[in-house]
Amino acid sequence: LLMMNRRTLLLLAIAFTALIQARLLPEVGLETLFNLPLFVLLLLSSVRRRSTLIAGAFAAGILLDALLWRPLGQSALTLSVAVLVAAAVRGDGDAGWARRSTAAITGYAAAAALLILSSNLLGVGTTAIGSGGPERLAINVTLLIFGSAVGARRRAQQLRERPLDDRLS
Repeated sequence: LLMMNRRTLLLLAIAFTALIQARLLPEVGLETLFNLPLFVLLLLSSVRRRSTLIAGAFAAGILLDALLWRPLGQSALTLSVAVLVAAAVRGDGDAGWARRSTAAITGYAAAAALLILSSNLLGVGTTAIGSGGPERLAINVTLLIFGSAVGARRRAQQLRERPLDDRLS
């Protein structure tokens, strides 16, 4: 029951990031700088959480598409593929900041490539290839590396405090 509550809370948090992306970030002019649901999903991606994050990616993507008048399902597919790629690269078990960063950046690249491809096939515009692309890429990669380092450090601290929690389940 406790695990179900954590999963539900995680799904709600991911949906909340989609609402922030669609409604708050455009008000402050940051909607094209980074994709908050993608960022959160990439930093949390692991084989253990993959099914929950795929459900969260789908829900966040549908919310984004509906609220921003995009082709329905495009963001859901993009976010889901990013989670699958990042989880596959990160693998199972504990990962240091380098492996977490590599997984997040690879997932980000997969999402960007799929977004460009699907936008071209659907005939809709995307900011992924618009002006400011190199700066946006540099900011996102920096944020992903920083988030991965913080996550790895936090996980190491958790294992020092409770070394048998994950190994017994």
